[in-house]
Amino acid sequence: MHIETQGSPQATVPGARAALALLVCINLFNYIDRQILSAVLSRLQLDGTLFSPTDAWLQVKLGALTSAFLVAYMVFSPLVGWLDGRGYRRWVILGLGVSVWSIASGSSGFASGYWMLFFTRCLVGVGEGAYGPVASAMIADMFSKKGRATALAVFNMAIPVGSAMGFVIGGQVADAFNDWRHAFWVTFAGLGLGLWCFFKKELPRPTTAAQRAEAPNYWEVLKKLWQNKSFFYCCAGMTAITFVLGGVAAWVPTYVFQREARFTLNAEIVAKLANPPAEERRLPLPEDVIATLQPLADGQERDLPAFKQHLKGSLNDETMRAHFEPITYSAATAASPKHGTISTIFGGIIVIGGFLATLLATWLGEKVKWRGAYFWVIGLGALAALPAFLAFLYMPLPWGWFAAFLAIVGMFMHVGPGNTILANVVTSDMRATAFAINILVIHALGDVISPPLIGFVADRSNLQTAFLATSGMILVSGLLWCYGAKYLDEDTAKAA
Repeated sequence: MHIETQGSPQATVPGARAALALLVCINLFNYIDRQILSAVLSRLQLDGTLFSPTDAWLQVKLGALTSAFLVAYMVFSPLVGWLDGRGYRRWVILGLGVSVWSIASGSSGFASGYWMLFFTRCLVGVGEGAYGPVASAMIADMFSKKGRATALAVFNMAIPVGSAMGFVIGGQVADAFNDWRHAFWVTFAGLGLGLWCFFKKELPRPTTAAQRAEAPNYWEVLKKLWQNKSFFYCCAGMTAITFVLGGVAAWVPTYVFQREARFTLNAEIVAKLANPPAEERRLPLPEDVIATLQPLADGQERDLPAFKQHLKGSLNDETMRAHFEPITYSAATAASPKHGTISTIFGGIIVIGGFLATLLATWLGEKVKWRGAYFWVIGLGALAALPAFLAFLYMPLPWGWFAAFLAIVGMFMHVGPGNTILANVVTSDMRATAFAINILVIHALGDVISPPLIGFVADRSNLQTAFLATSGMILVSGLLWCYGAKYLDEDTAKAA
């Protein structure tokens, strides 16, 4: 049974800080799970049990794995938001959600084919859909308006930190075992957090039983949210920036690997493929494949697309699918970056840049005295991120990493203030549904679309062209947020 109190909390409710600590831990696992897939995406494309290297739609299918999770997530979130609005026990909902996504994510490592992996990613989305809207609404209800921004900032700090941990864990574990499957098995650990939720005591909610009985129905809430201009512009801007962040983050390790890695096939490498060293723990290639490779061992250095094309001229589709992965790893030059190294560097950029952005944006939102300050902070941050993102696409590494860091800072400025805006401009009985609708919109029109769309453009040209086309949405997000600033103070006062 839930506990209700009259009005908005004037001070932090008892047990709120302990509850926030658990929610932050769960949110860390939430984003670790999301980005482990991105960390191993460059390995997945080389796995013949999932894809043929000659598949013309290979990168579209890779992007669809991210979308599979997000479609289930955005569809399930509004249902959970509605259940929360009817007063169902929040910790039970959270415990079920965390347990489902932990089991589903760990099971991704047992997938024996593409569609099995696709299905497990859908189940991950179902589990996470039970978590997102309820957790944010809980925090908004546990803290007074004065402490709400800080609490939400702490909670959302898990986004860059968890994302970074996902890239690092995914890349390093996959490199250590030379297998992407082990990276997913790490996420079984989330089951402990899910079980913990079932033993937590429900916290008070700032509504009376009478108010709960008279809570607006779903369509009334939708109408009110549509008419709430601050909610509309905040949600629209978050959709545009999510399109970029979700799409680009899924592909950055793969983009850098394709851009920087070089491959050489010579007589020494062919001999190594025929008689692999014991420490590599793999079988030698068949004699007929070795015989086909020997005329191709010209010693010329090529990037990944050119190397693949070089092999396709002599190897049939079946042979490419069965042996492309060991050939590629053996032919990589000593200067080529490893998957784990790329993911670790990018993860470090996300955690430092995202952490700094969240702290800075929350502090500026409280200190700046402009009308609609939160909107101005996140809008100007996005606009400043655009030139840095473009520089990352064209600057050589390691300087390109510095540009990526500046872009991450600008694009992550919205994480704390954006969620604070959403919480402040709606009443408590609408809050979980408002967060759920926001989740639905930003994913349906944002990062559900962008990963396969980027893959589609990359299959027809390259990832750099796809990233360049995506960058326009950064400008759109900044303009939407700056325009919404004039409505924020009035809408906040109405909700209060």
